[in-house]
Amino acid sequence: MSLYHRLKRLIGRALHRYQMLAPGDRILIALSGGADSLVLTYFLAEWRKKVRFEYQLAAVHLDMNFPRGPEYEEGVERLARFCETLEVPFHLISTDCGPQALEAADRGKPSPCFVCSWHRRKHLFKMAGKERYNKIAFGHHRDDLVVTFFLNMCFHGELSTILPVQEMFKGEIYLIRPLILVEKEALKAFVRQKGFPLLENPCPFSGETRRVFMERWLEEHLYTINPKVRGSVFRAIFNWRPEYLPR
Repeated sequence: MSLYHRLKRLIGRALHRYQMLAPGDRILIALSGGADSLVLTYFLAEWRKKVRFEYQLAAVHLDMNFPRGPEYEEGVERLARFCETLEVPFHLISTDCGPQALEAADRGKPSPCFVCSWHRRKHLFKMAGKERYNKIAFGHHRDDLVVTFFLNMCFHGELSTILPVQEMFKGEIYLIRPLILVEKEALKAFVRQKGFPLLENPCPFSGETRRVFMERWLEEHLYTINPKVRGSVFRAIFNWRPEYLPR
């Protein structure tokens, strides 16, 4: 099976299993320019040819306004052209998320990434509400789900992770994650194969976050135990046994 058909099958399974698409949906894609969001945009555009109903797409890239060079603006232009080839309207929003994160770091806050993430969500929710998008699509994938589970367990003392579909504001907006069954490496391989225009993340904290630490720890210490461990951990999150967990 080709990589294209494998990804299409896994994404289709997630879309159907969690009923992510419905007639008349207006879906806003969070397009960071990373491999996951590029593949997400590509396949949601592709899926319009397959379903028997109509839904609308638009992609939005949030400029965090971190310090960067001219290559960033060139990368954003490539993103716009990428969306144009897919017939997906592209929007660029300038934000102060980056400066707010840098200010939090200067004040000694333990997690400037949380500050940035909170403000990013705020901008996305604001645009979705203003333009009447009822769903926001994120490129979170299978590895993100596992890493988030371990982060929440180790640093927040709870058993939780990201959801394939998440209701917000009493059902006014839903977050959907069509890549939730796809591994990160498959996404990266598909982007290389297709030559999609990756946009380098200008965030100065991107290589030193808790998430990066946990990803590296899982790869170097847990997944090396046995080739089956990666899949077992993923399946375990969907196979919880509440009767064997203390209240």
